[in-house]
Amino acid sequence: MPSSSPIHIPYMLELMKNITKTPKNILDVGIGFGKWGYLIREYYEVLWNQRFTKKDWKIRIEGIEIFPKYISEVQKSIYDDIIQKDIFSVLDELEKYDFIILGDIIEHFEKDKGHLLLNKLMEHTNDILIATPNGYSPQDTWGGNKAEKHNSSWEIRDFQKYNVVEHKILKDNLFEENISILVVHLRK
Repeated sequence: MPSSSPIHIPYMLELMKNITKTPKNILDVGIGFGKWGYLIREYYEVLWNQRFTKKDWKIRIEGIEIFPKYISEVQKSIYDDIIQKDIFSVLDELEKYDFIILGDIIEHFEKDKGHLLLNKLMEHTNDILIATPNGYSPQDTWGGNKAEKHNSSWEIRDFQKYNVVEHKILKDNLFEENISILVVHLRK
């Protein structure tokens, strides 16, 4: 499905705030329903800075989403720009970002391609935040989206070649599968 349960949201928000209290631009890879865009607007713009209307927003949030059915007017109102392409087709065109979010996305790539993605994204930021099932979590095509299939499993040891600033494994009891979520903060 386009996103896992909300178990990792508070931890991810804390990591974002620790990276920068005043981000200028953020990239959300695989926006799904736009959870991270909403939360960034709610916390950074409204809660922490009392900027309630779009005309007052200071943060540029760019999203990338391969599946056009996920993108509605709702996401378009939150994100400044949504690129409707495969991330690998736009990697070299990306700008620099204060941080990049890979929320429930890296498991959709084969492991080698996931590492390639991380290496290329590090050319565009100093900080990447990742949320992924911890270990194997089977999932096939979902909602008509072939890109939803899980093609790899990730554990903290898979990130050893990167500079891991912080990581945490959170128990997800919302679904029957009873999985755990790995959250990782990588820094260049």
